[in-house]
Amino acid sequence: MEKISVLIPDGESDFALFVMHGFMGIPNVKLTVLSNNRWAPARFSRQCHKFLHKQTGTDYQERIEAIAQIVEETNVDVLLPIETDWIEFAGTMRQSLSQVLAVAPIPEPETYRIVNNKWLLAQFMQEHQVPGPPTVLGTLDDDFEQQLHTMKFPVLTKPVTAWGGEGIRRFESVAQLQAFLEEYGQERFKNRYIVQSFLPGYVIGLNVLCQEGKTLAYTMQRGTIPNPQKWAAAAAIRFIKQEGVLETGQRLLTALNWSGFGNIDMFYDTSDGQVKILEFNARFWGSLRGSYVAGVRFPYLACLAALDIPFQVPEYELAQYIHPKTAIKERISKLLGRGRRDFALSETGLKYLLNDPLAETIRAFRQELSSEQWQ
Repeated sequence: MEKISVLIPDGESDFALFVMHGFMGIPNVKLTVLSNNRWAPARFSRQCHKFLHKQTGTDYQERIEAIAQIVEETNVDVLLPIETDWIEFAGTMRQSLSQVLAVAPIPEPETYRIVNNKWLLAQFMQEHQVPGPPTVLGTLDDDFEQQLHTMKFPVLTKPVTAWGGEGIRRFESVAQLQAFLEEYGQERFKNRYIVQSFLPGYVIGLNVLCQEGKTLAYTMQRGTIPNPQKWAAAAAIRFIKQEGVLETGQRLLTALNWSGFGNIDMFYDTSDGQVKILEFNARFWGSLRGSYVAGVRFPYLACLAALDIPFQVPEYELAQYIHPKTAIKERISKLLGRGRRDFALSETGLKYLLNDPLAETIRAFRQELSSEQWQ
């Protein structure tokens, strides 16, 4: 098989190890990691062939020059950005970048702006008749007040730009929401939050890799153990195949002419039996390693797509995946006679901890110090 050299430009990302583990056991791939953090966990990963510490800043031309120099020195083939900042950069500077190396599928800048803004996405979906929950922007004007009184409660308020359940609140009535607005401060809320109907049903995640609206790979999942942090991603998931999920997601991906990877939060509305789209996490996601357990390595496939190396849409297994911290808790409960869940080591994130112990331990320690969740 052809050898591939991949450059990850944002090795300081919390998701860097998740992405790097997507190449575990693939001998023809070498990973070069660029990071503005000298002691990023990615540096200590067994998957890291070469680690480069450099402050790349925010100037796009300086980044282009830095990448060109790395290509000259290391002969990397593919640029694989992980986080929003570098994805935006790669989309904006695609033409210049393509002169020195291949770039993983990346959305156009305007498309990326839409999907990263919950209100713009809700408007886009309405325009293209993609189903989603009733949503209004918190303009706090007369029109907003009228729309609010026609919405079904309970509702959720969500920051227009935020991820991982950050800033979400639930309100049971108009009066409760209005009381919150008085306390919170209208200027802090105005045009910065959406109000969205809270539907009866359950959340489904659709993970995708696409090129110009064509789906190259996907998995779909449903949470089985809730996260202790409210509104955050589930602590354990099971991969499923449910009618209507891919079809609804594809309607949005086609309308966006989407190129890139991402996790689409969807909702099965039991009141009408319809699958609806909540939001689009347009980057690599926290449960990414679960898809590896199910048999789909999105980062590796993104590199193949960048190099125009053909592959078939992979079939995924209906596996389960349990995040490391949750797996440890479940094992302890089992030993104490209180646990009821059975799972193999290969179905947990502990597999990656054992295969990449130093990097994973540093990442876990760093997240504990920053009060973030270890997943």
